[in-house]
Amino acid sequence: MVKKAKGKRHRRDVSAGVIVFHRSPQGCRFLLLRSRLTRRPLWEFPKGGVDEGETLEQAALRELREETGLAAADVRFVDSFERAEDYRFTAGDGHERTFVRKRVTYYLAEALRTEITISPEEASRFAWFTPSETRRRLRYKARRAMLDEAMKAAGCAEDGDTAETGAASKADAAERAQPETSSRKRDTRRSGGRRLA
Repeated sequence: MVKKAKGKRHRRDVSAGVIVFHRSPQGCRFLLLRSRLTRRPLWEFPKGGVDEGETLEQAALRELREETGLAAADVRFVDSFERAEDYRFTAGDGHERTFVRKRVTYYLAEALRTEITISPEEASRFAWFTPSETRRRLRYKARRAMLDEAMKAAGCAEDGDTAETGAASKADAAERAQPETSSRKRDTRRSGGRRLA
């Protein structure tokens, strides 16, 4: 819903996603997608908006299937892991400029297979990264903190090995060097890795 207050348009968005990992002989690997939906390319966990009538869990599973091809039978959720990320950004230009408050609720799941089929409209690439490489790829501090909590919940140790697929490129290195704000999401990001009861 879009509301106007003091000449400004406001909107609240609710999304859900899944932090996906799998266990390899070399240790845990985490799945990241390189989004096509942001103005600057970002590596992100699978996530998306909650449709009317859906629960957060249902939305997270649907988005996971749509963005990665992983269905409910292909993953095993880690009980009690539920974390929320709150942030703000502006969308649109001129009179259509809207101030958006967004909350994304993430769940944690172990993938039982590693074959991924991305949605070309939403992502350009995917990769299974080590914990340390995943942390370097996540631009926002709140998501890095959430990753640390997910690692603990999954029993994953730090690992310095290289990614299994989608190895880093020079362009990715330059991307990591950019500041944590972007033209699309340029206000405060808060998470605190809170558990929602």
